[in-house]
Amino acid sequence: MSIRWMVNGQALRAEHMTTDHQVNRRGLIARRHQHPVFHLMYILDGEGCFLLNDRETMARKGMLYLIQPGEWHGFSGSEQLPLTNLECTFVLSGEDGQPQPVHLWGGTESGAGEDGQLQLDLKEGESTQTAEESYQQLVREGPIAVPPHLEPVLLEGYRRLLNPVRSYLSKEHQSLMVMELLLRTEEVLRRIYQAQHGEGMAEGAGAGAGSGARMTELLQQYMSSRLGQQMTLEELAGFVHLSPNYLCRVFKEHSGLTPMAYLQQLRMIEAEKLLLYTDLPVYTISEMVGYEDSSYFARVFRRYHSRSPSSYRII
Repeated sequence: MSIRWMVNGQALRAEHMTTDHQVNRRGLIARRHQHPVFHLMYILDGEGCFLLNDRETMARKGMLYLIQPGEWHGFSGSEQLPLTNLECTFVLSGEDGQPQPVHLWGGTESGAGEDGQLQLDLKEGESTQTAEESYQQLVREGPIAVPPHLEPVLLEGYRRLLNPVRSYLSKEHQSLMVMELLLRTEEVLRRIYQAQHGEGMAEGAGAGAGSGARMTELLQQYMSSRLGQQMTLEELAGFVHLSPNYLCRVFKEHSGLTPMAYLQQLRMIEAEKLLLYTDLPVYTISEMVGYEDSSYFARVFRRYHSRSPSSYRII
């Protein structure tokens, strides 16, 4: 199976280059330079100075830098508060295998919507041109300040690329994981754009719990970013500051499922993708989607798909 990212009508393949978790970065890290790859850099901690297209900004925790191919950039870390960051580099190649001179995030021309367009929700009386200009201003006028409640969306994308089992994955699946990181990035950008236009979610779990729909969306995002970790109903309820019983009632009202049933559904969807697109052993996939007991995982998977994991893989 071949997976492509649509940009301006072109079907492009994401070629993974590197993904790194860099720590304790002091002084000059990279002089002003350019390269023919996309570079996504997210600041986890510390401070530094970042130069992008000859515009200097202070790099701090929660800042996301989106660097297009050919853009001049350089950065350094503070001696007192050294930088810790995640970064991923990749290229988008055409059918001939050559990198294509396209830009992402420069407006509504890239993404996962129809014909590769990121769909922007317009306020009443707002034109498409005005919305696009606002989006371009958000993306291109410096780093993106990612709110704390959206950080898990990005971190999970990086985590999957940093997982040690990545070295055993096919190039096609690595391409899939890069595109997942791109989708997560665009989802973060969309939510920030909506929040700036009075349409976004509240800045944090406690505020989001005031609205059933927003609380449900926030909790779904939280679960999606932690599929490989053990989660209990009590933990989920604590995250949104509700009692377990009340959480179940509100969550089911807005999603049709209880929180734990929704979590199980997410895990089965992820397991299905891993079975189809990788050669990882079933027990490894079981652990990656949050099941320590591979036998129990197999029983749950069979209940969802009417087949065992091993037989599903050879369909």
